[in-house]
Amino acid sequence: MTDISIWPKTINEAVELMIDTISEVDKMELVNTKPDGLYRFQYSLGMLICGWFGLYNGNKALLAACANTRKNVLERLLVLNDPEEASVILIEAIRKQLRADMEVPV
Repeated sequence: MTDISIWPKTINEAVELMIDTISEVDKMELVNTKPDGLYRFQYSLGMLICGWFGLYNGNKALLAACANTRKNVLERLLVLNDPEEASVILIEAIRKQLRADMEVPV
């Protein structure tokens, strides 16, 4: 997704796009992974998110949206300057939405 006009600007837009894109197998793997195991997706789904959504190439709106999920100022600054940290937030949000859609108990 190199056309910056179609980069998602919000977490919800990014989550929706990824859910529409990833396979059913990947969805089930995300749903069934405990929160502390999501790091396993960093070098696959996380890298895809960074590249596809322009996190490496200046999608400041999505970086800011991800940063704004953090209460601590230092954490917000970290996310603003680290696309991979932003992708972690998006992976967590994708998992959360999939679990809600599938009505998986918390």
